[in-house]
Amino acid sequence: MNGLKILFKKELLEMYRSYKWVWMPLLFISLGIMQPLTSYYLADIIKEFGGLPEGAVFETPLPTSQQVFTETLGQFSQIGTLVIVLAAMGMLSNERNSGAALMILVKPISYTGYFLSKWLAAASLVIVSFLLGVSCTLYYTTLLFDPLPVKEVMISSGYYVVWLLVTVTITLTLSAFIKKTAAVAGASILILLLLAVAASLFKEPLRWTPGNLLTLAQQAIMNEPLIGSLGTLMVTSVFIAGISCAGIRYMKQGEWLR
Repeated sequence: MNGLKILFKKELLEMYRSYKWVWMPLLFISLGIMQPLTSYYLADIIKEFGGLPEGAVFETPLPTSQQVFTETLGQFSQIGTLVIVLAAMGMLSNERNSGAALMILVKPISYTGYFLSKWLAAASLVIVSFLLGVSCTLYYTTLLFDPLPVKEVMISSGYYVVWLLVTVTITLTLSAFIKKTAAVAGASILILLLLAVAASLFKEPLRWTPGNLLTLAQQAIMNEPLIGSLGTLMVTSVFIAGISCAGIRYMKQGEWLR
C-alpha cells in the first residue's frame, strides 16, 4: 500500500511537470463555457457570419437548460474523450519502451500497484477536469437560461464520470498490451466508439453495456426513467475490473519488460 501511495504521487508529479494538470482542465472548462454561450448567441452568430440576405430574419428558439447540458455532455464525449485518450495512451507503453518500467518493477513494487497508481492518477485528472467543466456549464447555463435541478445534474454527472473511468481503463489497458502509442490511441477510440454506437443502435440487447452510460446521463438530466441503470453500473464495474486484471496479468509475463 505504501508503494502504491508513492507511485501515485510520482504519477501526479509527472502530470504536473508535463502540464496535464493545466491544459486538460482548461480544455474541459473551455468546452463547458462554449456550449451555453454558443446556444444562447446562435442566432446572432448566424446573422453575423451566415451570409443571410439583407433584411432576412432568422429566429431560433432558445433551448432549455437541460438541452444545453445534454449538448455539453456531447461535446465532452467527442472532444473530451479524444483528449483523455491522447493523455493516457503512453502512460504504460512509453515507460515500457524507455526502460523506466524495468527500473521501477525491479524494486519491491507489484505489477498491480504499478498499474493502479497510473489508473488512479489518470482518473483523478479526468474527474477533476470534468467537474471543473461541468461547474462552468452550470454557471453560464444558470446565468443565460434557467437553473438546472441539482439532483438531476448530480445523477447525470455520476453516470458520465463512470463513462470517463471506462475511457481511462480501456486506454491504459491497451497501453499495457500495445507498444506503439498511436496504435493505442486508434484502438481505444475505435472501441469506445463501438461501445457507444452499438448501445444506441441495439438498445434492448445492449442495455446493460458500458455504452449505455451516455444514454443514462442524458436521460437523467431530462428527468426520464432510467431503465436498466443498476444493471449497467454492475456490468460496467465488472468490465472495468476485468480488463484491468487482463492488463495486469499480461504485464506479469516475462517478455513484457523486454
